[in-house]
Amino acid sequence: NAARSAVSTSIWGPWTELGNPCRGEDADTTFHSQSTYVLPINNGKGGEERFMFAADRWNEKNLSDSRYMWLPIEFGAAEDEGNGGEEGPIIHWQDEWDVSKAWN
Repeated sequence: NAARSAVSTSIWGPWTELGNPCRGEDADTTFHSQSTYVLPINNGKGGEERFMFAADRWNEKNLSDSRYMWLPIEFGAAEDEGNGGEEGPIIHWQDEWDVSKAWN
């Protein structure tokens, strides 16, 4: 299934749907995974906080071989990404990435 994202100023709503934050090939299946958690990360130097998307990939034939997927979340002008002009999260597939370079 495709991921979904929404924003609100209150936990009680109202909520505004932002759509699927995933972009690129296999975005419609959340890159063959299901979202688990969004982890805040910082550089330990008081810099701007970043966020990492955590998801899991179940291997139904061998559960002990199920895997986790970690991808950086970008925020900004989602209008460039086809999100109707709303600001919001954007997640691109990356075969690998370096969390220490998130602030570069």
